[in-house]
Amino acid sequence: MKKLVSILSLCFVLSACSSSGSFNIPERAPDIPRIQFENMFLRGVFNWWEADPSYQFQASSSGWIVDVELIADGQPYDFRLSDAKWTPSQSCGGKYKGQPVMLGSTVYLVCEQGSSNLQFTPSSTGTYRFTASPASAGEVALTVTKL
Repeated sequence: MKKLVSILSLCFVLSACSSSGSFNIPERAPDIPRIQFENMFLRGVFNWWEADPSYQFQASSSGWIVDVELIADGQPYDFRLSDAKWTPSQSCGGKYKGQPVMLGSTVYLVCEQGSSNLQFTPSSTGTYRFTASPASAGEVALTVTKL
């Protein structure tokens, strides 16, 4: 009899702990728009923020590139990547205002309405290559090198 009472008690405890049979299915993450690099421009103070064809990214074996002549006057150049229409999902910038881009280092850009201008300060006057490529979770990897 004690065994029967123990088994029934255990069943009662276990049934009280079980779920009601309903559970929440996590919502699917929203689709992250594909960055359309073929439509992207390097836009900044050096070109009056225009979608100038000479600043449009071109496909290369190392990613999407654009070469820019910059003057080293000690002041940072504000810039960002965007399509011709400033489409929020196609406008890529820093995670915070004035995020610096260092020569030879990769910085990860977010492509959304809340992104901020980036800053690059060239150490010497010359031509600089901006190389962009897709990164994880809708981010863009950007590297600046001196030619």
